[in-house]
Amino acid sequence: MKTFVTGAAGFIGSNLVDRLLADGHEVTGFDNFSTGQEEFLRRALECPRFNLVRGDLLDAEALTRAMEGAEAVFHLAANADVRFGTNHPRKDLEQNTIATSNVLEAMRAHGIRKLAFASTGSVYGEAA
Repeated sequence: MKTFVTGAAGFIGSNLVDRLLADGHEVTGFDNFSTGQEEFLRRALECPRFNLVRGDLLDAEALTRAMEGAEAVFHLAANADVRFGTNHPRKDLEQNTIATSNVLEAMRAHGIRKLAFASTGSVYGEAA
């Protein structure tokens, strides 16, 4: 299956990429490297079934182009820093809600119906 992973250079995203490749899937990883690390993708970058796209989910046109041909999307990219979101609500809205809307619109444009969405620990709020 041709898969598309947002947040591919993050800890969880890179491990998912490795697993998808190990299972024989083709993977396009999409990341802006704001928190992700290319080092996490070291093994994936050696695989011919992996394509890395450096891009921002807020760039809807680039995202839609990159997603072409995918059959399933794993949406892992987000700002999970609760304090940052509280202090910068506009950025939090952009990086989480608008970015997710762009992912969904790109999927709609390509007729992709399979989505795995990973939320963040921020849904639980701050620890007491």
